[in-house]
Amino acid sequence: MSQGSLDLLKVLAVTALTFAVGTLVMLYVILLLAQYGANLPMVGSLPLRAPPEIVPLLADNRLFTTLAAVHVTATGLALLITSNTIDMALLIVSKAVTVVITALLGFVGGHMAYLQLTEGTAFALSPLTPVAIVLVGFWVLSTILSVPTLRQLGNLRFVVAIGLVLVGPLVLVAL
Repeated sequence: MSQGSLDLLKVLAVTALTFAVGTLVMLYVILLLAQYGANLPMVGSLPLRAPPEIVPLLADNRLFTTLAAVHVTATGLALLITSNTIDMALLIVSKAVTVVITALLGFVGGHMAYLQLTEGTAFALSPLTPVAIVLVGFWVLSTILSVPTLRQLGNLRFVVAIGLVLVGPLVLVAL
């Protein structure tokens, strides 16, 4: 495993932990404000929204699947030409999406911990399986299948490029 892959895994672990703890603290602050601060003029007039409504949205991963399909196709197209700018753009996007998905999963983890601690609700990770698959997919796109890595294949990259252009739409249909 390369140093870049290890660094990305460290960033993902810290992101997940930060967002899980941040969510847990935020939800407890909301709970405390709802219970004890409702008489305060500013707090009493604020509508307390339920941030966990994003969990079903996260379980419906069509957005991430679409991004993955477009990214696979764009990687194939980038391999057909030579452009360091496009290569770096695709690498940055894949890493950024990986971190965003991890942050959302950290939020879900913090929310599940909150529900477990306050209401005794059992953890249900099965709805998040598609999101975990997309997370692994973007991690692969940002490490093993990144454009700079695939460029090292020499002329075989053109065959890989055509394959990726054909696989992109299949990813969209399959997931």
